[in-house]
Amino acid sequence: MNEAYGSDANSMNPDSLSTLKKYEEILEQDPASSTFVFLAQILYKQNKLERAIGVLIKGLRYNKNNITGRFLLGKIYYERWMIGPAKKELETVYGLAPDNLAAGKMLVQIYRSEEKYEKALEVLRFVYEFHPSEASIRSEIDEIIEELGAQPPASWENFSAPAESKKIEISDSDADTKNTELLTETMADIYIKQGDYNKGLSVLQKILENEPENTSVRKKLEECRINVINKLAGLS
Repeated sequence: MNEAYGSDANSMNPDSLSTLKKYEEILEQDPASSTFVFLAQILYKQNKLERAIGVLIKGLRYNKNNITGRFLLGKIYYERWMIGPAKKELETVYGLAPDNLAAGKMLVQIYRSEEKYEKALEVLRFVYEFHPSEASIRSEIDEIIEELGAQPPASWENFSAPAESKKIEISDSDADTKNTELLTETMADIYIKQGDYNKGLSVLQKILENEPENTSVRKKLEECRINVINKLAGLS
């Protein structure tokens, strides 16, 4: 039984059965429909995990950036402690939606199991930017710092400040990576909000290389270029 949903895996009411059949019919007619997520959620509630995995994998072929679908697939893998596949899906979710608290926490546990404490710490600090009131994140950061035998790079006063006023320490190599799943508009927005226009520019350029039709990114890129020019000219 999956306690997260509080469902009874051995029973299905007529409405659920009808809904399941309806979703199956929709997907039969349109395999690219995002309905696959709802079908997979029902199957997950029924503890039909193998079938849910199959539905998610097939659906994600058509909807590769569907965050809910990738998160559910990563969650199922995680609950079965299938480390490799779980990490792949959760890293993608984290890249697309770094504010996803549940995905971040699961990813951290995987990194800790692999003794990749620096990566776990990096994820926790980044997630904390979006959830500064989440005490469990702060506690886990302290735990990992203790495991590393290192000193915190800054006082907790800095970490408890509003997310929009803090700097996020991400190395230059992260901004230059070609893994587009980790290069998102959210990341670019954070850099730009911090006034680090060069990093924001780098992220936006790489996204646009892979998504040349993305008008939103193109507009932000032009605005960012103007900000860089103004900064160099001492106008900002």
